[in-house]
Order: sequence, then structure tokens, then C-alpha cells
Amino acid sequence: MERHRRLVESSPDGILIVEDERITFVNPAAVDLFGANGPDQILGRSLLDFFHADSHESVLEHFSTWRAGRTAPPLDAKIVLGDGRGRDIRVTGAQVPHEGNRAIQLVVRDVTVQKDRERALRESEDRLSLAVAGAQEGVWDWNLETNAVVYSPRWKQMLGYSDEEIEPHVSAWERLVHPDDRSRADRANDSVARGERATYEAEFRLRHKAGHYVHVLSRGFPVRREPGGPVVRIVGTHFDLTERKRTEAALRENEERLKLAFAGAQEGVWDWNLETGAVVYSSRWKEMLGYADDEIEPDVRAWERLLHPEDVEPAHRLNESVKRGASTYEGEFRLRHKSGEYVHVLSRGYPVRRDPGGPVVRIVGTHFDLTERKRAEAERARTEFLTRLVFAQEDERRRIAREMHDQLGEQLTALALRIRMLKDACGGHDDWRAHVESIEAIAQRLDRDVDTLVWELRPTALDDLGLRAALANYVQDWSNRVGIPAKLHSSGLLDDRLPSDAETALYRIAQEALTNVAKHARAGNVGVILERRDDSVMLIIEDDGVGFDPEAGGGGGQGFGLLGMQERAGLVGAMVEIESSTGQGTTVLVRMPAGARTSSAPDHE
Repeated sequence: MERHRRLVESSPDGILIVEDERITFVNPAAVDLFGANGPDQILGRSLLDFFHADSHESVLEHFSTWRAGRTAPPLDAKIVLGDGRGRDIRVTGAQVPHEGNRAIQLVVRDVTVQKDRERALRESEDRLSLAVAGAQEGVWDWNLETNAVVYSPRWKQMLGYSDEEIEPHVSAWERLVHPDDRSRADRANDSVARGERATYEAEFRLRHKAGHYVHVLSRGFPVRREPGGPVVRIVGTHFDLTERKRTEAALRENEERLKLAFAGAQEGVWDWNLETGAVVYSSRWKEMLGYADDEIEPDVRAWERLLHPEDVEPAHRLNESVKRGASTYEGEFRLRHKSGEYVHVLSRGYPVRRDPGGPVVRIVGTHFDLTERKRAEAERARTEFLTRLVFAQEDERRRIAREMHDQLGEQLTALALRIRMLKDACGGHDDWRAHVESIEAIAQRLDRDVDTLVWELRPTALDDLGLRAALANYVQDWSNRVGIPAKLHSSGLLDDRLPSDAETALYRIAQEALTNVAKHARAGNVGVILERRDDSVMLIIEDDGVGFDPEAGGGGGQGFGLLGMQERAGLVGAMVEIESSTGQGTTVLVRMPAGARTSSAPDHE
């Protein structure tokens, strides 16, 4: 027993026993920890007297757990010393018998230094995170033993990728690095891994998701498991050098060389003296706006006069930001062409200072005509809108067809039953029976008309069975309706289906082509071929009719049908070709890549 007491007395951790909420025993380490001069200053007092008020609730919760004989995780709390200073402690507790009573034994350890270190580490990590974020650099962590690499979200974002699109392995970097830069990058990697270099630094190009290459500066620090041991890990950053490369190129070029370079690139060059307001506009700059050399005065007022009124304020803010120290000048504006229309331009410039750190006195830049890019963006927006419109129309056709089939079909069936009952009730009244039979004929014709309308709106077979079955039904029904022999030949589409939007587009193109045949071709026979190959899906509609001259638009309104087919095909990445000549019939060929599908079309259930 004496030996156990000596162990408790010499323990570096504070040990206390609490009975009935009061401290009944403390060892010397606990006296020192609580800042007391002796046990008398602690014994008999409530434990809460020594804890900071913010820790009281946690202390009471843990005491309840220990008093019930259950274990609880260590309690991290703060105690207050006599001089008002605080100290971080970690408390573990358990219920123990003590002099015939059940008491709580507490082991208290001073973790102030540990907590300070943890806080310092967190602050350091926060500072590092903020610094990396502010520097707009991506972070990478390469394990040389496993070749696993952790790429930060910013690293991936700088190359246009989302988190899940880059695998955490060095093979991702190897796939993206430019082939011409691979050997140089490998040499840098090997020299660090062998310990020949204390740090890792290399410039190379990585492929952006959009397809172009991004110049990056990669710096890293090698990590060893033990001093002098092999390098097992390299942690570093990835800095996009694109803007720096552009700036360095601008610095190297004088005015004459800029003119020659941008003449080949079809860009206009401008040189603005901020002190005098004078601007030198290159001949190409003026030509892009339809002016001759002598029609634009060499002053900033010429640019101000041509600037679209709505772009004046953004342009003024950009100018002021450069004057205040922004490193580059870049903005999109609309400038008035001599013809009166406005031209979208991208204007980029480099600010020049007479002295390092001094005010900007000059900006030299280029003027790039964005007209074609804007036109392409507008066409892309039109195509996306048309895609959504077309497939919204198909959804509405599907809805109406189903409602007509379900609701009108049910009502017409009920009507037919009632007419049959009425006819049976006529008995021997022949005049009544004749009227009822006339009504019955009208109801039957109405039923057929509803079926035809539902079929034309959206055949249920297209949704339920797929393109091959729906087209087979349509070709057969079309042949019976117009009296022209027609047959569908299909292959390669028995086991799987195409995407819903592709099936719809091909079905509607076939409908339009057969409608044109019925209206204009005067054909004796029609053949429809639907074939799936390894790389494409082919739809061919051939007739032996009178044909037409495709260069003349088809005549008879047929050209409008061809335009509609081409637009529908374009929505799913397909191409339409027309082969025809007068008296030789017509062939409509639709070729769609096997994996093609419009990205903006909605999925259909």
C-alpha cells in the first residue's frame, strides 16, 4: 500500500479524488498544476472552483458519466490559476472505491504546450492555405513509393477539370504533359529523387481540358523519411505562366516588331500615351473598323467617339485600374464601324512605366475582332434553343397523343357500346335502325381518325419498342395509305436502342422524307434502310420517282422539307446528304456517328 502511495505522490500527472462534489485528495503534481501553495488550498473545495466558467458544462456532463460508472472520452478544459492566468488541461476519470465510499478519481495532465503547438500549427496551415489561394497556385503531393499524387482542386481547375476528372496518380500528369516537354520534366524528377538537387523546379506545358496547352512553373520540396535517406515524397505548387509568358513577349517586342507580328495575326495595334492622350492606331486597327489611315485622328478621343455608349463606364473603370497599378489591360468593347454597325472587339494591353514602381505612362496593346466568335456563340445559342424547342415539342406531342389515346379512346369505346345497345333496342323499327347505323358509321370513322391522329402525333411504338419497330409500322401504314409499295430493311438494331432524342430525330426525318415522296416524287417503289454499323447509324430513303435538281432547292416546296431534315439531323450530330437528278429518283442519306447525341436535349422517360 505504501508503495502505491509513493507512486501516486511521485506521478508527473495530477491525481485527485472527488467525493460528494468536493476534492478529498490531491497529489503534489495536482497542487502545482492548480497553482496552489499546498493541498489545504484545494482540499474540501468544489472542483468547479478551479475551472473556467466556459468549461463548467462539460465538466458536469463528464462527472455524470463517471458517477454512473461509465467511461467517457478525455475532457479538454481550461483551469484558472490564482494569478488569473489560464492553463489547458486534459482530464480522464473513473469511479473508484475510496475509504468505503464510491468516489471519482481524476488524472489531470497539463496540455498547454501541446495546445499552443496545435494552435500554432493550425494558424500556420491557415496562413499557408490563404497564401496559396492568394497566389492562385495549385498544390500537388507526390508519393514516390506508390506514385499516388494528391492534386488540389485549384491544380485541376487551372487545367479546366473538376475534382473527379483527374485520377490521384502520377499517370494523370504523364498523360497531360506536352510530348516535347516530357523528357525534360523526367530529368528534373529523377535528379530530385536521386538527391542531386535540393529542390524541384521545372517549366513545362500541360494540356488543358479544352485542348490547348498551358505553360506552368512547377516547384517542389523533396521529403525524406529520415535525414540522408532516399526521397519518398515531393510536395509542391503549380503556377500558371500563361499571363507571365504573354507579358514577357510584350516586353521583348518593340513597336515595329509588334506591328509586324500582329499584321500576320490580323490584329490591330494601338499605343496610348497617358500623359498626352495621343494614340497611335495601326493601319490594321483602322481597317477593321472600315476606316482609311487619314480618317482616324491619333488621339484617345477617336476611340472615345467610336465606343458604344453602354461600354463607356466599364472602359473607364478598366483604364483607371491600369493607371492605379493593374499588371495588364484586357476588356471587351463595342466600337462603331464606319458602316454604322458595332463591332465586338477584345482589347489587350501592357502598361509601361518610366521607372519601376512609378506611374503608368503608356499602354501598348492589340485590338482583336470578335465578330466571328460572337456569331459562333449566337449560332450555338440558337442551336441549343432549337434543340430544346424541338424536344419540348416532342414531349408535348407525346403527352397529347397519350391523353387522346387514353381519354378519347375510352369515350369512343363507351360510345360504340351505347350505339350497339341502341341498335339492339330498335327491334323491328327499320327507320330508327337506319339512323342508328348512320351514327355508328360516324363513330367508327371518328375512332379511326383519332387513331390516325395519335399515330401521327407520336407513335407509341417509338417509346415502347424503339426506332426499328416504330419505323417498320410507319412504313407499312404509309404504304397502305398512299398506295406506293414500300419496305423497310434494317440490321444491327435488334439488341439495343439508340438514345431517345436520336430515335426521335431519325424517325421524324424518315417521316418528312416519305411525305416528300408522297407529295412530289410520283414514285413506283420506295426502299427504307436502317442500319447500325460499328461507327455510325445510317438511314436511307430511296425512291424511283421523277427526281429533282438539288441545286435548285427541290421545287414544289420540297426544299423546305430538306431544310427541316438537316436541322433535325444537326441536333443529334448527324449529316444529311441528298442525291437526286431529274428522272432518276431521289436518295436521302442520313449518317449519324454511333455515339452522337445532342448535349442540350432533355432526356425522355
